[in-house]
Amino acid sequence: MLKSMIALGKMQFNQYNIYKSNFWLFTLNRIVEIVVYIFVWQAIYSQTGNAGGLTISQMVTYYILAISFSSIATWGINETMAHSIRNGQINKELLNPITYFQYYFGINLGELAFAGVIGIATFIICAIFWKLVLPANLLDFVLCIVVIVLGIPITFFIQMIVGICGFYTNSIWGMQILRKAIIQIFSGIIAPITLFPIWFQKLSVWLPFKELIYTPINIWLGQVEHSQIMFVILKQIIWGVILYIIAKLFFNHAIKNVTINGG
Repeated sequence: MLKSMIALGKMQFNQYNIYKSNFWLFTLNRIVEIVVYIFVWQAIYSQTGNAGGLTISQMVTYYILAISFSSIATWGINETMAHSIRNGQINKELLNPITYFQYYFGINLGELAFAGVIGIATFIICAIFWKLVLPANLLDFVLCIVVIVLGIPITFFIQMIVGICGFYTNSIWGMQILRKAIIQIFSGIIAPITLFPIWFQKLSVWLPFKELIYTPINIWLGQVEHSQIMFVILKQIIWGVILYIIAKLFFNHAIKNVTINGG
């Protein structure tokens, strides 16, 4: 099972990597995003001197990390799922020796691997031009990575829930856009959570998105006490289980009513 998922991941990674221009264009896109954010915040800091309790160096580091991590949180296999339902490819996917969820988790691993390479390249290039705030110690760095990794099942099951909507409609484009927008806002990609209204901050505490970007970056910056990180990890595990149950129930219902075009 694990070997099959790794093989699927390698296949998906190689598919992205066929054209080397993909890597450079995606990386350039991330760097342009970072430059725009940094210019905006430099202008804001020149007027206010502070924002969200972060110094300008911390804010620059925040956005470099946020955009570097963003692909891991927002890229997904939703359109691939919807396309396989429309063209009848799902017939073969359901007959695979591994389950439907395992099949797409393997493909998702390939997506994340490519996103990770782009993120690392983006971070390294940006580190050449801007002075970054590094973790105070090795433990903060390790905990940051752990929280990011534990966010992978959360994003995957959300993708599965959205992708399964393809069983009911020929297009999930709108829901795909909505999924990305919700993650970008609630995970802190667009702006640190502390800059939003109090009600928004309280709501984000209960939702799973904050731990995808905002929390690991704040661990990196030393803004999170180590005693709080165990609660963060527990929250991620609980949300992972909840989203898995929802995705599984949704799938079991959808598969009974599936109508395949072209299959």
